[in-house]
This record gives sequence, structure tokens and C-alpha cells, in this order.
Amino acid sequence: MVFIFWLIIWWLIGLLLIHWKEWRRGYSTALAASLGSFLLDAAFVSGGFWGYEDPLLPGLWPHITLNLGIYPIGAWIYIQRYPDRILHQVRWILLGTVILLAVELNLHQLGRMYYEHGWNMGLSALANVLLLILLRLHDRWVEGRKPPLNTTDRNL
Repeated sequence: MVFIFWLIIWWLIGLLLIHWKEWRRGYSTALAASLGSFLLDAAFVSGGFWGYEDPLLPGLWPHITLNLGIYPIGAWIYIQRYPDRILHQVRWILLGTVILLAVELNLHQLGRMYYEHGWNMGLSALANVLLLILLRLHDRWVEGRKPPLNTTDRNL
């Protein structure tokens, strides 16, 4: 049930924070984030680094809810509100990392996520920083992204 909870929460957050009039901005990066998450799950979960389990959602369903909820919506918000000043960018990446780790910690504490072969929260934090930087690179190089949508985004 916790995976459905997170799916609903992130779609609600998306409804509030995504600039829907400018929905194309970040859309392809959100799709890339979802696809990348599916690929990472296929590579690392089958490799035994982490896994998900839920008695109500067996098999791939926890992956599907995360990869269609948290990751694309979070990436969309992350890209649309990405600041243009370096210090603010660093803070934005750190905030994104903390949010992703909070969700992971919740799943781990509830027994819905487990680690194997030495994987831990520290490695997840490093992976999240790297993934957030890669999302920005995708946005900049593939979509040719301009500065944030409005000036209030620059003061994050």
C-alpha cells in the first residue's frame, strides 16, 4: 500500500508544482527519468543491490508505481524549476537528493525496500546526486533548455 501512497502523493505534488501551461518543458526529461529508472532497476535489482517487496503489490508493481510516480514527476518539477545560479543549483541538487533519500528511508523503515551486497543509503545518496546531474545534462543537451520559467525560481 505504501507504493500506491507514494504514487498518489507525487501525482498530487506534480499537479501543484508543474507549470502545466508550459508542460512541454521537462516532459521528455521526465520520460527519460522514468525509462532510466526502469533500466536501473533491471540492472541493479536483478544484480541484487536493492529490491522492493509489498504483499499487496507483488512482482514488478512496486517498480512500476515508483517509475511512473516519483521519478517522472520529480524530474519534471526538478527541470522546470532548475535555477540558473551555481550556488542555487548546488542547493537544488542537494534538496532533490534529500527528498529522494527521505522516500527511500521511508520504504526501508517500513520493510518495503531492502539492500544487498553492500548497497546502503550513502551509495544511494551518491547515485541520486549523479542521476540529478544527468537529468540536468539531458535537459540542457537534448532539450536545449533555457533559464527557469520565471524569476521566482531563481531565488530558490
